[in-house]
This record gives sequence, structure tokens and C-alpha cells, in this order.
Amino acid sequence: MTSPALQVETLTVRHSNGHLALDGVELTVPAGARIGVVGASGCGKTTLLRAVLGLLPPAAEVTGRILVGGRDVLALSTRERRALLGPVIGYVAQDPFAACDPLRSVRHHVGEAWTAHGRRPPPGAIVDALARVGIPAPQVRAGQRPYQWSGGMLQRATTVAATAHGPLLTLADEPTSALDADLADDALELLVRTSSALLLVSHDLALVARHTDHIVVLSDGQIVEENLSHTLLCSPVHNVTRALVRAARPRPLSPLPARPDAPAVARVHQARRSYRVGPATTTAVDGVCLRVRAGEVVGIVGASGSGKSTLLRIVAGMERPDAGTVLLGDTPVWGRSRAPQTPRPGYVMPVFQNPVSSLDARWSIWRSVTEPLVLRGARLSRTQRRDRARAELAAVGLDGLDVDRLPGSLSVGQCQRVAVVRALIAEPALVVADEPTASLDVEAAATVAAYLRSAADRGVGVLVVSHDEPRLRSYADRVLRMREGKLCGAPAPVDPTLSGATGSPRDPRTPPR
Repeated sequence: MTSPALQVETLTVRHSNGHLALDGVELTVPAGARIGVVGASGCGKTTLLRAVLGLLPPAAEVTGRILVGGRDVLALSTRERRALLGPVIGYVAQDPFAACDPLRSVRHHVGEAWTAHGRRPPPGAIVDALARVGIPAPQVRAGQRPYQWSGGMLQRATTVAATAHGPLLTLADEPTSALDADLADDALELLVRTSSALLLVSHDLALVARHTDHIVVLSDGQIVEENLSHTLLCSPVHNVTRALVRAARPRPLSPLPARPDAPAVARVHQARRSYRVGPATTTAVDGVCLRVRAGEVVGIVGASGSGKSTLLRIVAGMERPDAGTVLLGDTPVWGRSRAPQTPRPGYVMPVFQNPVSSLDARWSIWRSVTEPLVLRGARLSRTQRRDRARAELAAVGLDGLDVDRLPGSLSVGQCQRVAVVRALIAEPALVVADEPTASLDVEAAATVAAYLRSAADRGVGVLVVSHDEPRLRSYADRVLRMREGKLCGAPAPVDPTLSGATGSPRDPRTPPR
């Protein structure tokens, strides 16, 4: 009888701080099967994958057995286990930026699927594989560094590397969190097609149901329910599963009445930004005009690589456009000074697409959350900062979180919620959020959406880039679409302050499409 691709027997993982991450988990992935694992952030999903890969911290206490193709990987040496990675076990990481060396090209990272085992990539294999997953101009793009790619594009490249050898078992940790819906389905179809067996961790219940045969629900390190994918989604039994299914269907939030006379907290006029790599030039933002008013949530959707994140950085003053004008309030961001100008410290606060690296790995959570208060001049004791951090984190479902923990001990979803709290604690006039719910389970995503909506209702302008269009439309005042560097969905504003034209500015507010 053929051995299962993966068999986990009474697996328990306890970290050095006493936290029980997994508690007696039993799981079988038959050869050729597709199994989904869902659950709230911090429930143990990523810990399960790291245990199989041997990537748990050295001080973690691990008991039980993990059999891959009949071999107990916990009993293997580091060298023996490393030989399995790639040919036998493929892995798509949740955070593609952290998985790549920023000093090496994307071609190098994909090629490591071969070179790590002493082999050379077949001629043209890397470029052809990148083209098959929708990377434009793959010959040029392959020579770029990871930071020059969008998160969604880089995730597709890591998927190519993970499945290069058609492994017996592929472990995928939120592989589609940075992809739009069409590309997410394409990426998972690629995983299914190139892997014998798939263990998929994701917060997207509908996506999991479409691409897996069986779903396992984790809660507090234990399996609380498992069933056929369609059955579990339609007829959940456990309260945890029912809550996940309810939260997966975004319900429109009820914003306060819009104020068309509200002041603009950010204005962009004819912004352009291009990047040159070798002989090729890529235009990321092409003549974009945008206005964000106080008290409104403006959403931007579009395919990976369409220029959404670049536009966000331009609006926030983190990246200088090649042409055009950017105002925060009435302050021109880019004058004669090389440094960006803002009306006041903390006027604009970002929520980055990569939440783990946006938090200082050496700082405890309470320090990261309350640092914006210190920079604004607040004089708080350590006790006061800890208490304030606990209160703010409770608002995004992290009540009970030990604020002395470091970011590396949290899940990516937990880090994202910490980053959202850190941005809003500064009482900014503008929040720019790049995929703020991409790494979150459906319950946490609903909580963060409500948190951003309530901030707008208090007068904060919020600009959000997201692939989760249904969720975004549930709390945004208007949603615009970006295609090939151009912003669609609203006419360009005529603004005499920016362009020198005469007449009254046109209000660009449009109802969601």
C-alpha cells in the first residue's frame, strides 16, 4: 500500500516561553490529495508547516511523529532533511520578501530550486515558468531584485521555485494572500498541477474549498473540525467554523454620511513614476490624479503589478514621482528639499504590505505600538505605554496578547493587526494601507475593516490598496481600479492649486461600482 504523502501523529509544539502552539495534532495527507487548513491567526497553522520543514526555533519542544513518504523527518539529521526540500517537499512561504535575499536577482532565487541540489536550471526554464504564471516581460523581470517586484508577483515566483521538481508534498502558507482573485486561482491550479499532494494553509475559505478535497479547522493548536470541503463550508458544525464561515461573507458597514465639503488630506496631480532596469523602462504610475478627503475610505483594486503599491508610496511621500505634484493638506511634499515635507509629525501613517519586516524585530510589541506617541511628544511611563498598547490591541481582537512578545513570535496576521494599531494610535490625518487584510483570517479581516472604517468616521482619510475587492467594498466610500499604471473609475480632478487652471475643483467622489 502506498504511504501517505504526510502523516502527523500526536504532534505537540511548545515554545520556550511556555506557549502551546500545537496540542496533539493528528493529520493525514494521502498521496495525491489536496488538504486545506484554516483557522484564526495564531491558531497554529504556520507552526504546523514549520514543524514539517524543521524551521521551528531550536528551543521549541516538539513531540510526536511527522512522516513524509513514510520517513520520520523529526528523526532525520539536518543534512538529510535538507536533501528532501525541493525534490520531495516543496514550500511556498507566506512572506515572499522575507524568503528572498534583497541583494540577489529573482532569477537567482528561482534557480536555487536546482542549484541548492548541485544542478543547473535547464536553459530557458526560469523565464518560461515565470511567463506561465503571468509575469510580464519575464526575461527582463528575472534580472530584477525582489524589492523591485510587487508582493503578488514575487509570490508567483516563489511558487515556481517551490514546484520546480514536482515534489511529493507541497506545503503552501497563504500563497495567494497578495494575489488578485483571478491570479489566486491560477496560482493554486499551478500548485495542484505540479504537486503530487498539497497541504494548503489559507484564510480564504472559498478559495480553499475550490482547490482542496478536505478541510481541517485549527483553533488554539487543536483540530476542532474536519470534513469534505464543500460539506464543511455549507454545513459547519463547530462554533469556530461557523464563525469563520459567517465572517467570510463581508457585510456592508454603515459609514457616517459623506461630507462632500470635507477638506482634502491628500491630493495627487498627474503623478508619473517609471523604473529603468537595463535597457527596459517600466511605467508603474502613469499620469494619475487622486484626492482623498478627511473622513472617507478610498479603495484601489487591480491586478498584481498594476502600480497600486507605487501609487500608495507616492501619496504617502515615501517615493518621489518623476513628474506631477503631491500635496498633504496644503503642504507640497516635494519642493526644493530632497526630503519629503509633511504638515506635522504623524500626519500620514503607513500600513505596509509586509507586516513582519515593518516591525522592529528587537522591539517588544508594546514599544512598537506606542512609539508614534513618543515621537509626537507624549511623556508616558513604561507601565502607561504597556497599558495603552493592551487597550488598543484589544480593539482589533488581540486582547490577551502578551505585549512583551517580539514580532518574530507572532503570526503574520497578528503582526498586521499590530501594524494597523500602530498607524492609528498616532491620530494621523491620513492612513495609507497596502493590503491590510491580506494576511488575516476572515474574522480578523472583518475586525480590521471595521477598525479602519471607524477611523474614517472619526475624520481620518484612509487610502487602501487591496486584492480582496468584496471586503474592500464593504467599508470603502469609493473604489477605483488601476490598470497598467492608470487609475480608472473616476474623472481626473481639476485642481487650480495643483495645475494652475481656473474654476472650481470638481468633486471626484463617485459611488462604488
